[in-house]
Amino acid sequence: MKTRILILAVLMSIMAIMAGCGEKDKTSSDVSSDTTQLSESLADTSNTEQSESTTSSQSTKAANTSISEDDAKNIALKDANVSESDITGMRINQKIDDGISVYEVDFYVSNKEYEYEISAEDGSIRSKDTDIDNDFGSAAQSKAGVSLDDAKKTALSKVKGATEKDIRIHSEYDDGRQIYEGSIVYNEMEYDFEIDSETGNIISWESESVYDD
Repeated sequence: MKTRILILAVLMSIMAIMAGCGEKDKTSSDVSSDTTQLSESLADTSNTEQSESTTSSQSTKAANTSISEDDAKNIALKDANVSESDITGMRINQKIDDGISVYEVDFYVSNKEYEYEISAEDGSIRSKDTDIDNDFGSAAQSKAGVSLDDAKKTALSKVKGATEKDIRIHSEYDDGRQIYEGSIVYNEMEYDFEIDSETGNIISWESESVYDD
């Protein structure tokens, strides 16, 4: 931009000098030729700057997200040595962490929760964690009057458009009572819930934007 302004200023100065002084050494065709050359130089500079700006923008965009959601999911599953068919709930959320684009991948397998943070730029695993949420395991689930799938359907029915890929749910005990606890992330909203495993009733339901702290 500064180069274009400088060339334009030089062009205007030359035209003003030639018009005011009436140089004898230059014909009108000479002046026209000089003007044309400077105009072409200005146009070339503008095209070059525009091309460099476009190239830089494309390079930055490509560097920010070269890994897709499916790539991030597969990276996490492979690292955890888990098959997608074993998952009872999963959510994937993309965000900016310390200036770096990352995918947060959370999923449940039986009573285990896996949490991964994966770089959206190169697919590297930035952090991972595994928690046991239900120490009673499948034995506790067998005593429930409502199955995990039924509880999942109950929660999803409250969020129009949400599917199984948007929900995570697990079984745990709260004050001696077995419940299903989980969350749904859909359309930039997060819904946290608890469902009574005996009756199937929703005990608690809260919602907030995924951008809220």
